[in-house]
Amino acid sequence: AGQGCVTMDATTIRQALIATTNPDATVRNAAEAQLKQSFETDPANHLFLLSQELADESSPSAQGRALAGILLKNYMTSKEHQQAVKLANDWMSLNPEIRNKVKANSVNALGSSQKDVRLASAQVISKIATIELPKQQWEDLVQALLSFVVKPEANPSGVAKKEAALHTIGYICEEIAQLETDCLHSKSNDILTAVVAGMRTEEQDLNIKIAATQALANALEFADRNFQVDAERNYIMQVICEACTTQASEQVRENAFQCLGRIAELYYDKLMQYMQALLELTISAISTQPDAVARQAIAFWIQICDVEYDRLLDGDSGCNNFVKGAAQYLIPVLLTAMAQQEEGQDDESFNKSTEAAFCLASISQVIRDEVVERVVPWVGQHVRESNWRLCEAAIVAFGCIMDGPDDQLLTQAMNATQMLENVLTYLKKDSQDTEQLLIKNSSAWTLMRVCEMNFNFIKDHLEQLVPQICMVIPGSEPKTANHLCWCIHHISSNLVAFLEDLPTALNQFPLSNVFVSTVECLIATGDRSDASEDNLRATAYEALNALIGTANPSKCPGATPVVESFIVPVLLPMLGERLNQTFTMQVLNADDNNTRSEWQSFFCGAIQTCISNMSGKTDVLMVADASGLSLADKLMTLFLQVFSSQNTMAAQEALLAVDTVLNVLEQGFQRYMQSFGPILVSCVHACHDAPLCVLAVTTVSDLARCLEGNVTQYCDPLVEALLTVFHRAEVDADYVQVHDYIKPAICSSFGDVAMAITKDMEKYLQYWFRALQTACQTCLKLQNDLQAGEDEDLRNYLTALTEGVFDGYVGILHGLKQAEKDGTPRAVEAFFTPVALKEGCLVLIESMSNVNNSTEETLKKAVGLLGDLGETYQDKIKPHLNTQAIMEVLKQASDSDDKETKDLTMWARKYL
Repeated sequence: AGQGCVTMDATTIRQALIATTNPDATVRNAAEAQLKQSFETDPANHLFLLSQELADESSPSAQGRALAGILLKNYMTSKEHQQAVKLANDWMSLNPEIRNKVKANSVNALGSSQKDVRLASAQVISKIATIELPKQQWEDLVQALLSFVVKPEANPSGVAKKEAALHTIGYICEEIAQLETDCLHSKSNDILTAVVAGMRTEEQDLNIKIAATQALANALEFADRNFQVDAERNYIMQVICEACTTQASEQVRENAFQCLGRIAELYYDKLMQYMQALLELTISAISTQPDAVARQAIAFWIQICDVEYDRLLDGDSGCNNFVKGAAQYLIPVLLTAMAQQEEGQDDESFNKSTEAAFCLASISQVIRDEVVERVVPWVGQHVRESNWRLCEAAIVAFGCIMDGPDDQLLTQAMNATQMLENVLTYLKKDSQDTEQLLIKNSSAWTLMRVCEMNFNFIKDHLEQLVPQICMVIPGSEPKTANHLCWCIHHISSNLVAFLEDLPTALNQFPLSNVFVSTVECLIATGDRSDASEDNLRATAYEALNALIGTANPSKCPGATPVVESFIVPVLLPMLGERLNQTFTMQVLNADDNNTRSEWQSFFCGAIQTCISNMSGKTDVLMVADASGLSLADKLMTLFLQVFSSQNTMAAQEALLAVDTVLNVLEQGFQRYMQSFGPILVSCVHACHDAPLCVLAVTTVSDLARCLEGNVTQYCDPLVEALLTVFHRAEVDADYVQVHDYIKPAICSSFGDVAMAITKDMEKYLQYWFRALQTACQTCLKLQNDLQAGEDEDLRNYLTALTEGVFDGYVGILHGLKQAEKDGTPRAVEAFFTPVALKEGCLVLIESMSNVNNSTEETLKKAVGLLGDLGETYQDKIKPHLNTQAIMEVLKQASDSDDKETKDLTMWARKYL
């Protein structure tokens, strides 16, 4: 196909497109390379040729034409934001004449006799429209598409073009809705008129009705003005409801119910007068319609639940209680649907039965206690049913209502002992029958939900329940075993919370008699040959960590025997030995390396959890054995070796473990700094891996707190690393996706190090102040960005950075005050400079006067810093603090409902 050509023509591009579908990989690869080279050589010509082929009805290959459209679309968009911006800019930089030709060809292809070609052209047009319409370009496009719909040509091409135009309108609405632009609002009325016209009963072409209902689901985003007008809203609702009941097409009914779901999301407040009809419509669809239609009818109620749950969470703000009113009619229909499982159903199934279960769980969250009387009797009636469908549905239904009702009410309504016996009976059944496996897996899922949501239901049965779970895990399929490991995880987490809430510590550890056997079960589960399936190994070790966390003597003195007789002498050495064995694992490829790193992560995590239970028991870690090595020596040797594997996942777990050792040993940790210090510096520099970098910065802070003044000798490389990373432009540049914020942690660490080294901070001060000043300016910029439009990710980052900056300033000031107390004359004067005050922290505090929704923690830190400044400098600083902006910040703090904030404000005012 002319492989040597650089610039292609219509013939060679057609040949290359056809060749890309050749079964011969050599031919296919050569064609793909040729197309790539053509684009790189002359992008404008290449795009034009693709559009020409897309529109050419004389082409012998419809598949080649559709592929031309797909390639054309791919040259204009990307899932990656930065690449999408670049491609859009590349398109707009093309000669307008070329762009117009590509657009004209794409529009002409909408009338193709080949459906795949029409759909490809619809996608091309929508991608170009997404780029150009917000820039007030291609202004006549929407009108042209609407004319294809409203005034179609009286021939097959006109009908095809009408259908394709509706698809195109739907794609454009879907794309534009994701952008912050109002470029379609002026056209929204015409769009709705055209789309709704395609849905009317008078429209006889089913393909057009399907395209119209799909387009309406996307166009509803722009129907806000129409929904404010009763007559227009009534008409739209009438057309949709008629489409929901049309007998002509299942696809139309499915799309129409999807439109109702969008309306529930977008225009919930306008639904009151329609709810009786919608309830009847959806109940009928759930009961009688095919699976796809019934799912969308259920999805309507899920959307109603989502809206009402959020509103109730906000204090009953605007909740119309549609779910509460519909529950008595809807729940029985859902329970019936749950008992209509498909053959061979499993965890991955998606059908009316699974959607009904999800809806029941959503209803439970909304109506809470009321769900008990509507579901529990049905569960009790069918949980021992011989009909496997009713039995499985009853078990799932009980799991669905765990989140919502009061724990005590649920426990009283259902006999805990009896229900647990029923669930455990199904779990213990050893059958390979498909239906029995489903019941077993559903029983495990429901038990997992009970353990997570309703600890009161099981807390009196732990010594009986946990061993039975461990008995079932070995013989269960991975997905069932995964649920059961989560049971142990939730039991452990809830037990820790229960112990923390007790007014007095327990002298009897609730898991004393089952702790060892449960640990052994979880470790054996991680060793299963099928443990890589369904994430079983990771879940088993997460459950192991949660279980070990329950045996903390500081929270439950009764756990001390478990620590002293099992965790220290048995479990820790065993985990250490298994971690040591990973270093001899054969690594021949990337998969082997990932497997080794995964094991290292699991063992480091489990060891770290064991060590965290030893707070205040330094002697346990530091006592040397016959070899002269302590347990801490042996573990640190292993952790340091993990870092050499160059795997960030394992390095994170190893660093967490080292940090735990540090927090237990405190000053005793110095003996490891010669080896660990350089590793910590390299982890701080690893800003390409944000979680590892943040963890390393946090470890620097912990190091300063634990070693206090003794950390001074290790500070030069650590501080240099912190400053280097802070000033890298790429760090935290992508805060929208990354919530492991590096710069806030670094700012905070400056304060921690300053408090530890006091008088020895002098050589770092100018660099710290410059960095904090830069961070202040960044905060001001982010505040301005927020004024342009709400952005939750940006606000979260701004909050984190502001608090980190305040931590840094407070720590430095406290460190200087301590230095002065220790004999360094006038040490605090180093803070009384423009870069730290007028051009630094005070600029940031004053800017908060223009921010009405500062978090409570941010206010506390700002007021605390003001108080520290006033207390330190007295009259000298009053002119700087008695400004209108600072008074406004103090007023915000005074008006807080938080007592700690109020008290802090009263204290700060004494110095102003």
